Amino acid sequence: MMLNLKKIHLKSIFTIGLFVFYPFLVLFIFGWFVIPYAKEYLKEIIAFGLLSLVFFNCILIIPKVKIRKWLLLLFTIVLSVLIFIKISFYHHYGVKISASALFVIFETNAVEATDFLSNYVNYFTIVLLLLLLNPYLLYFVKSIRVFFQKSLQENLSFSILKIVALLLIPISLYLIHLKFQDKNIVLTSYYTYEDFLSTKKLLKKNIAQKHSKIIKVDSFNKSPQIHVVIIGESTSKWHMQLYGYSRETNPLLTEIEDELIVFKDVITPHVHTINALEKILTLSNFNDPNKKENASVVQLSNQAGYTTYWLSNQRPVGLHESTASLISGGADFKYFLSSNDYMFNIYDENILPKLDDIILEKKEKKIIFIHLIGTHSGYDNRYPESYSYFNGVRENQKFTHEKAISLTNEYDNSVRYNDFIVREIIEKIRKTNTNSYVMYFSDHGDDIFDVYNDIAGHNEYHGTSPMYEIPFIVWASESYKNNHPKFEFLKKNRFKKYNLEHFIHSFSEISDIKFNLFQPTNSIFNSHFKETKRIIKNGEDYDAR
Repeated sequence: MMLNLKKIHLKSIFTIGLFVFYPFLVLFIFGWFVIPYAKEYLKEIIAFGLLSLVFFNCILIIPKVKIRKWLLLLFTIVLSVLIFIKISFYHHYGVKISASALFVIFETNAVEATDFLSNYVNYFTIVLLLLLLNPYLLYFVKSIRVFFQKSLQENLSFSILKIVALLLIPISLYLIHLKFQDKNIVLTSYYTYEDFLSTKKLLKKNIAQKHSKIIKVDSFNKSPQIHVVIIGESTSKWHMQLYGYSRETNPLLTEIEDELIVFKDVITPHVHTINALEKILTLSNFNDPNKKENASVVQLSNQAGYTTYWLSNQRPVGLHESTASLISGGADFKYFLSSNDYMFNIYDENILPKLDDIILEKKEKKIIFIHLIGTHSGYDNRYPESYSYFNGVRENQKFTHEKAISLTNEYDNSVRYNDFIVREIIEKIRKTNTNSYVMYFSDHGDDIFDVYNDIAGHNEYHGTSPMYEIPFIVWASESYKNNHPKFEFLKKNRFKKYNLEHFIHSFSEISDIKFNLFQPTNSIFNSHFKETKRIIKNGEDYDAR
């Protein structure tokens, strides 16, 4: 037995273990400070310890030194990346990375993801990254590299050690699968990606078609009309003059405020575009988020005899075809005017000439869905130089560090430019002298250092009020008002609480479409509208926060 023990060469095992379990050690130390609950911390430690043990034993059973060396390097890099994601996510959001976050990542293109993550780089994540790089930096120190290589060349062929290693691998994997699956980023990503693809397949089957099998239109207005639904991007009511913001970010819409219905208390169901638009533009809602039988506002419009147009200033694809582009698949005519990433200058005025062409088309009934780039991050790329209106510290600005001042000014400039775009669309429709309305809302808002010192953007884990509270504005032509006497009466609903996940019912009401699944209590334009609990995240009542 003593001879066998000598053959094990503990120095070699220690060297391999030192590298493989180094990320685990980082989690053990850092996790204590960033993981909010002791029970959660303990589960994370056990789960990651088991995963590290699997990798460690896989290396031990490899007989060839060269393969063992490269495998050790690969496994250590993988474990370090997982720890960086895990700890930084807990640091920023106070929760483990979840399926909803991964859904957003899968649909987001690389440039947008980089832009999003750049807002969350701080000293903590830099220190964490450098700390995790230590093993690789040390490898290039000559004396340590020699020790490392010599250790790996020691004999690891002892049969009992291999048997133990082979037994520990399936045991560890079984425990991870049985008790700690939700703590394993690799498994969570795999299962979430499968779910993501199946959801996309379902959307493509149900939503990307011109008609829906589950919708039956009972009646609709057959008179000539042009309606426009403007879908904004990342615009919070917190930075809009129409909603009491201190800066003049809506000078043009304020000029015609008496003609508008400005709904004061509307929230989005999610603060990420993919999840928000899936609920806003379809029958999906919190209680049934991924309906196997679903339908969209585009399909509803088609079945009510409208010619439908989808006019977008956003790219139709990222890593995958986006939710918005799938919903647009049902439209009679689709125009995607931007092929650039978000890092480039993209101005929404690009849509105006095409809108002119659509208005002139000889179709009696039109509904035009316009998807703006709006105030999407990279705020200084959303408006031309002539709209660089705001500078310096705004009145009563909560946080006044350099980044907060700069991004607040850029965001407010983009909101002011967005004001110009929405007003231009209204004026173009006004000139048609038709039975028409223009409706504008944003998919979600951005928090520009409004609540926290270190937040500029949107994420559902913080889920602050500026991210959820969005503009919802309606303009109607004189002809529309004359044909809908109750329209003025329903202005009283503008102060009521509303979750935009019920938008399809409001849309059908204002468009004079009656269909089999219509619920009057969910339409903000209906006299029978009822306020309900606005549920967000994992069942949280928004108004009870």
